[in-house]
Amino acid sequence: MTMTTNTTIEPDEDGERTAKRPTIIKNAASSYFTALDPESGQVLGEVGSGQYPHTALFHPDLPVAYLLYISSAHLEVLDLASLETIQRVEQVGMTPIGSALGSNAEYLFVGTAIDLPGTDDPGVLTLSIDGDDGTVEHAGQRTLSRCSGMRVGPDGDLYVAQKREREVLALSADDELAVRDRIPTGEEPHDMYVLAEDGLLVVNNSGESLATFIDPEAGTVRAEAETGRNPHGFAVADGPDYRYGLVPARDEERFAVIDLDAAAAGAEAPTEALLDVGTTTGFAGTTPDGRYAVIDSYDEPFVTILGLTELTVEGRVEIGGEPLHVVFSDDGEECYVGNMDRNELAVLDTSPLADGRPEDVAVARRIGGLGEKPSGIFQPEGHS
Repeated sequence: MTMTTNTTIEPDEDGERTAKRPTIIKNAASSYFTALDPESGQVLGEVGSGQYPHTALFHPDLPVAYLLYISSAHLEVLDLASLETIQRVEQVGMTPIGSALGSNAEYLFVGTAIDLPGTDDPGVLTLSIDGDDGTVEHAGQRTLSRCSGMRVGPDGDLYVAQKREREVLALSADDELAVRDRIPTGEEPHDMYVLAEDGLLVVNNSGESLATFIDPEAGTVRAEAETGRNPHGFAVADGPDYRYGLVPARDEERFAVIDLDAAAAGAEAPTEALLDVGTTTGFAGTTPDGRYAVIDSYDEPFVTILGLTELTVEGRVEIGGEPLHVVFSDDGEECYVGNMDRNELAVLDTSPLADGRPEDVAVARRIGGLGEKPSGIFQPEGHS
């Protein structure tokens, strides 16, 4: 059990947590996650213990997070008030790669790339969640093919990308995991995202230059959008007179800007632009007004600022190392940048973007004391 005492979350006189939940940092090459207050830059503690920390999911009501590890193939339930691991679940299968919370947080779903517990096949595991303390218990599982991306859709069903079958499965989001539908998609479907207002799912097909927009209710593909090679990641920019989906590419320097209204309408070619950004990319973050995006780099020591009104590269900010993953603060005045080469986050002062001054964006400070390769930034209020 991992324990720390330095935390900003304190119960009030009624026993309720009053402070913000911490941000959780994935340290890909260390044996733990880091709990962080990014606004103050205070490292609150090292949490969890295992090989290849992968994802953190936050319970919507309880002060609990679920930490998933790929190589040690286990799950931990983290109490966010004490920063203690209150449960460790060893039997979640080999290479647990996908995870999702059910709509009412009654269930936690885990998808594997190799074996499920007690089988020689991959698939999906259902864990029931205790409504009092957030701990989990094995409730069911279904063998499938190799799983990758996983989301609960706008209709409440569980959607699982099947890497080898070029399809997305719709499953009942419960302990039965009944197969409701099989929806064809592009080659090697991987990341998956929900466009709730459109009632759509977006799937990045990592085996080709394609993002697929799926209509879950109809069980069909609504639109296909061209991207750079090996698309990963997705961000929405809700701008003054546009609504774009932003798709990085890991194997090409073209960055896709997709017209989401056109995709929702079933347009034949909804990609608005493929921008040459001078580096391969992994993740994008957007300002609250949707006018700018910051994107990371797989090859270069800088991040790129895109102006989305004119669809142009507006500048670059030198970060050093290999910047990977970007997350904006709620007010858009700061942007936190992970790194695959340095044990720190760079914090950009992005307040100049509110005034249309991308040239004035700069590194304001750095948050050190993290693990190796802090390349995932998980925030509890719906950030990605």
